Amino acid sequence: MPTFLLRTLGGLALLRHGAVVESAAAQRKALALLAVIAAAGDAGIGREKVMALLWPESDMERARGSLKQMIHGLRRQLGAPSAILGTAELRLDADLVEGDVERFRRALAAGALEEAVELYGGPFLDGVHLEGAPEFERWAEGERAELARSFREALERLARAAAAAGDGDAAVGWWRRLQADDRTDGAAALGLIQALEARGDRAAALQHARIHEVLRADELGAGPDPAVAA
Repeated sequence: MPTFLLRTLGGLALLRHGAVVESAAAQRKALALLAVIAAAGDAGIGREKVMALLWPESDMERARGSLKQMIHGLRRQLGAPSAILGTAELRLDADLVEGDVERFRRALAAGALEEAVELYGGPFLDGVHLEGAPEFERWAEGERAELARSFREALERLARAAAAAGDGDAAVGWWRRLQADDRTDGAAALGLIQALEARGDRAAALQHARIHEVLRADELGAGPDPAVAA
């Protein structure tokens, strides 16, 4: 079990044996650097790409110096020169530092969908912003969208598998989680409505259809989803 866990799903924090490392919490850019390297997984990420993300306004020489200094500081703080490996390509020492994104993706790849959705703690780097680093913001948005899509696909697969197995309660539960992630999503609303009806709870199905219509009007200023209305 790695000593450190880098939590990036639902926020950004470094944990040591489950407790937040307070000294790292104040170092937003250093944690962002760890997040960038962790998201790259075993493939690693090039130093120049990292410099472009985190120091876009610096010239190459200054950015290189800033990155070198930050890596040195992180290695010292983590208590291991091997915490960040590589020269041209950077990656984390998985025996020392593990990212929750890597855990999430590994569970998905193994087909452990229930484990994966439990590992998904929220949007990637939720609420994390770096001043003067627009490239980092765009990178984070792309990663956030890709991870959210994987999370929702896993939930939908679980819901459909439960329905196929005749487990109506589980199907309803998975659809509810999917709907809670995006209350205005028509496909999730339709899945939940159909699961409720299949379970014999037509009143709840109709009630959810009405709630969904109100939510779309309030939050999107849109009419009811055609498939839900039908």
